[in-house]
Amino acid sequence: MRQTYVLKRGFTGELVRALQELLNIATTTVFDQNTEVAVKSFQKRKGLKDDGIVGPMTWKALNYNPEELNADTDITTGANWIEQHRLPEGEFLKEETSKRWIFLHHTAGRHNPEATIDQWAKDQRGRIGTHYVIGGLPASADVSKLTDKQKEWDGRILQAIDDLYWGYHLGAVKSTKMHKQSLSIEICSAGSLTEKGGKFYTWYGEEVHSSQVARLETAYRGTRYYHAYSEAQIKALNALLLRLGDKHDINLRSGVVEALRQNPNDPQYKAFEFSDYACAGNVYGVLTHGQVRKDKSDVFPQKELIQMLIKL
Repeated sequence: MRQTYVLKRGFTGELVRALQELLNIATTTVFDQNTEVAVKSFQKRKGLKDDGIVGPMTWKALNYNPEELNADTDITTGANWIEQHRLPEGEFLKEETSKRWIFLHHTAGRHNPEATIDQWAKDQRGRIGTHYVIGGLPASADVSKLTDKQKEWDGRILQAIDDLYWGYHLGAVKSTKMHKQSLSIEICSAGSLTEKGGKFYTWYGEEVHSSQVARLETAYRGTRYYHAYSEAQIKALNALLLRLGDKHDINLRSGVVEALRQNPNDPQYKAFEFSDYACAGNVYGVLTHGQVRKDKSDVFPQKELIQMLIKL
């Protein structure tokens, strides 16, 4: 069973005991009515939403990181697979917000996540960026003959923004709260491709090796050809989604996953289509950029990605 770090009434265990100690109440290891009352009182004093649910903002107000309870000094334990490459101060909004969405993007660029974050830091567009970036493979590489250098970034997760804070990443949508209350994940991928004489090219002119071309049965956003998300990227995304769902109490089966499951006989790309209802902020959970923007193709309905999402 995965460890959840969001506590509410009815939960039991050592993390509840730690919470009760922090609140200076009886340590029963049961999140009962008395614990809920104490949590609500603490939240109210700290200016938080007094809902009795202990999530990241309440833990921070308690000056406690719940992940430390089961952690030790062995570097092979915990989420050591998430690397830190933070955007500098001023390149994101240092406002603490609770999270209700996880948005999936791809960069429509090159494979290096570090370079992606550095570009956000240097550009003139303002506080633009995602919380996490997942590295990939150079588009020109033959997947069957990869060198260590070509595999250097594949599947590596870099964190650019602390989960509690946020950056602009959706563009013009009908709900500004989706910017503030979402976690965002960027997959390094060149995006849609152009076919010329049997060869495939990115929008910036790089030829893509045939082993990295995803060929869709039905066109999505006007094209059937995309730079494929690698096996390592999809595995990394799966692990990151599971972690963020537990950490922030986000229902991973809502959003694009629910759309995939509700209509299994429809062409699966339809779950990735634009929804005005979602664009207005009415659908929570895991969403793609393309579900809230008609002009975006991230993320595209690659078969392996769909298989992973359905299993969440």
